[in-house]
Amino acid sequence: MKKKRNSIICLILVLILSGCWDRNEINDYAFWIGTALDIAENGKLQKSAQIAVPADFRSIRGGGGKSERANIVLTVTGLSMVDLTQQIQDKLPRKVFLGHRRSIFIGEKLARQGLIDIMDQFTRNTDTRLRTDIFVVNNAEGKEVLNINSPFNQFSAIVAVDQDRYCRLGDTALRDVLIDARRDGIRPAMPMVEISPMNKQEKDKVFNVRSVAIFNKNLEMVGEVSGRESLELFWVKGVLKNQFVTEELEEGSIALYESNLKQTIRTRYDGNKLKAYIKLMGTGRVLENNTDIDLSESAERIHVEKKLNTIKAKRVEETIKNIQSQFGQDVFGIGEEFHREHPYQWKEIRDRWDDIFPTIEVTVDVKLNIQSTGDIRKRIIRKGGKE
Repeated sequence: MKKKRNSIICLILVLILSGCWDRNEINDYAFWIGTALDIAENGKLQKSAQIAVPADFRSIRGGGGKSERANIVLTVTGLSMVDLTQQIQDKLPRKVFLGHRRSIFIGEKLARQGLIDIMDQFTRNTDTRLRTDIFVVNNAEGKEVLNINSPFNQFSAIVAVDQDRYCRLGDTALRDVLIDARRDGIRPAMPMVEISPMNKQEKDKVFNVRSVAIFNKNLEMVGEVSGRESLELFWVKGVLKNQFVTEELEEGSIALYESNLKQTIRTRYDGNKLKAYIKLMGTGRVLENNTDIDLSESAERIHVEKKLNTIKAKRVEETIKNIQSQFGQDVFGIGEEFHREHPYQWKEIRDRWDDIFPTIEVTVDVKLNIQSTGDIRKRIIRKGGKE
C-alpha cells in the first residue's frame, strides 16, 4: 500500500513539473551580432546594432539566389547606453539578445573623446559577454564597419573577429580592456580596424586590422602604432603568439615564421633609477632564404640567429622608446611587474606612474632559435647562377 501511495505521488509530481512555466522560444529573440559606438553630429552618443535576420540567412546559405543581406543595421542617438539599447528594442518585433554579440566597434572620434561613460554599462549589464572582441575604427565611424558586406561572412562583426585572429595582433576582448583600465601599472590598447579599399571591387567589402590604439588611464585614445611596432608592442605585452617576418641582412633577406612567442619582464631599482629588462623568446622556421648562407650548417645558422636577435632587440628597444616619448603610456605592463616585484616601493610611485614611465631605462634581449630551415637544406641555385 505504501509503495502504491509513493508511486501515485511521484506520478502527480511528474505531471505537475513537466511543463514550462516561463518559456522563451528562439523565434522570440533578435540576435545582436555586432555593436558600433560613435559621436553624432549633435554631440550625442550614437549606437548601431547589427541584427541577424534568420530567414534571409537561411536563404543565402541554401543558395536560393536571394540577394538580401542576412542582417540589418539599426542606428539610434541618445544620452545613455541604456536609452540607446531601448530605442533599438523599440524598432524590433523581438526581444534583443546580446549573448551572441561577437564584436564592438568604436569610432575614432569617440575613442579620442573618452570611453569611461560607455564602459560603465558594460560592467553592470549581466547580458554582456566579456569575451566580446573590441576595436577602434581608424579615421571613420564604427557603424561603417557594420555596413560592410563581406564576401566571406554575412556578418562583418564576425569577419573582424576572424581577421583579428589571423592578422597576428592577437585577441583583445572587452574583458582585457576592462581589466587593464582598473590597474595602475598598465594602460589599455585595442586593435584598430581600417576601411581602405584599393579599388571599386573592394569598396564596402574589405577592411584591415593592422594598427593598435593606445589609451591613457582616463580611457582616452592618445595615439596609435602600426606595422612592426604594433606587433612588437603585443609581443612585449605577451599577447602575440606567432608572426611572419622578413629580416634584411647584409647578405640578403630571410623570411621566417616565428611561433611560441613568449616574454618575461624583470625590474629593479638602481639608486633612484628604475630599470626594466625584457626577454623575448620563440622559435623560427625559415620560409625563404635569399642569401648564399648555408643554414644547414650549424655554425652558419647560429651566426644568423645572433645577427637576427641583435637586430630584433634593437628594434624593440626603439619601439618602446618611441612609445615612451610620444605617448608616455605604459601599454606593455612594465608597471605591473614593478608592482609584483617591489610592492612597497610601488605604493609610493603608483600615482605618478605616467610621469615615471617615460624615464625608465629598458633593455631588451631576444632569444629566437631557428629550429627548421624548410624542406630543403641548401638553395637550389645560388646567386650568380652557381649551384
